[in-house]
Amino acid sequence: MTLPDALFEETAELAASRGATVEQFIVQAVAKEVRACHFGATGDQHVELPVVASKHPGTLDLSDFDFDDLFA
Repeated sequence: MTLPDALFEETAELAASRGATVEQFIVQAVAKEVRACHFGATGDQHVELPVVASKHPGTLDLSDFDFDDLFA
C-alpha cells in the first residue's frame, strides 16, 4: 500500500511531533479507527447539549468569566 506524497509528508510530520515512526503512527491511527467502529463511535456523531433560551442569542460575553471557579 502507498500513500499519496502529500498525505505521507503530513503523516511523517505528525508522527515525528509525537515521537513515533510513520509505521507506529499509522498502526495507532488504524487501531483507533477500528476501536471507534467497534464501539459505534466515530467522533462525527451529533451531540445534544443543553440549550438555554435567550431573548438575545449570541450576545453573552464570557471574556471576563473565570472558568477555574467551576472546578474549585
